[in-house]
Amino acid sequence: MIEDIDYFVSAVMYDPSDVKIKRALSHEKKDQYGVGYPFEETRKHMLKKIKNGKCYYTLVQEEGTGFEYNIGEEINIIDLESDIYLRIDDKKEKRDYLGGLQRLRDLPY
Repeated sequence: MIEDIDYFVSAVMYDPSDVKIKRALSHEKKDQYGVGYPFEETRKHMLKKIKNGKCYYTLVQEEGTGFEYNIGEEINIIDLESDIYLRIDDKKEKRDYLGGLQRLRDLPY
């Protein structure tokens, strides 16, 4: 599993409708356990990379800790009625869903 991961997502910003992700805070995987510096990435770029075979997983902050994170779930593309959604589950809901990731606007920097 971990050897297949190319990128992690630790935080997201949704569009005004709160349905689709607008931007994500992504990290390149550096080695077996290393996580690279964060960079902001658009939803469009994430979709393109996933379609081209890159593997994204969520990076979930451990509750009650400042900077402890755990590997979450794989981010998949779900096609519903000619629209594409990013999801970590297999529900057929018309919205992006990456779990309880932090919101970019809530981050302290």
